[in-house]
Amino acid sequence: MGLFAMLVMIVVGILVAALVLSVAFRLVVGVMPSYLRALGAVVLSWVAGAVAMVIIGMVSSGGGGGLLSLIVQFLVGAFVVNYLLLSQNGSQIGFGKACLVQVIYLVIFLVLAMIFAALMAVFFGSMLAHG
Repeated sequence: MGLFAMLVMIVVGILVAALVLSVAFRLVVGVMPSYLRALGAVVLSWVAGAVAMVIIGMVSSGGGGGLLSLIVQFLVGAFVVNYLLLSQNGSQIGFGKACLVQVIYLVIFLVLAMIFAALMAVFFGSMLAHG
């Protein structure tokens, strides 16, 4: 049951991340991208970010690797957004706008994560109080 629950969480996380990326893209560019393209961008950026983090982990040592991996993850995500999600006329949106899309995507995702964590704290806190 544990592996199935993890698989469901990963799939739901990818689907929600694609929706959040679509909303962030809409806020910056003004046009909603295809959901399948946003889904592909999320998956590709996660895979490319994981590969980049492994490479950074092999190259760097010490505490600076964590910050460096976050920066690289952000830049890889912006590159994938610029490459896969196109503007209304079919051209790339530019790296600056892609970085802005990534910033808004991360802010929305952090807000959703805090709301989810608060709900889980209330839910599990009430279960512990009654049980």
